[in-house]
Amino acid sequence: MTSLHDRIRDDLNQAMKDRDMKRVKVLRTTLSAIQNAEAVEGVASVEGIVGYGDVARRSLSDEDVSGIISLEIEEFEGYVAEYRRIGQTEKAEDFHQDLEILRGYLVES
Repeated sequence: MTSLHDRIRDDLNQAMKDRDMKRVKVLRTTLSAIQNAEAVEGVASVEGIVGYGDVARRSLSDEDVSGIISLEIEEFEGYVAEYRRIGQTEKAEDFHQDLEILRGYLVES
């Protein structure tokens, strides 16, 4: 069975092929948040410069990834509310569409 993280990565590749830039943006942001959560804190290389491949990584469960997606959703909900409050409905709708993309991963899990 494919993990949620793998499914998001596969969907990003497909969105890039489809040139669905909205989906690409949302999935890249989400994968970035997942990769940040996977990084082990306090690890540094000998030279003091750490590259992606040099850092020990945690293995996240689907539940962990769902939690990260939930946090992203909460953040986007805040953006929607704030943009609506200040009358920028177009920007609010843009973030609402981002929310719907992310919510699809929680429903499908």
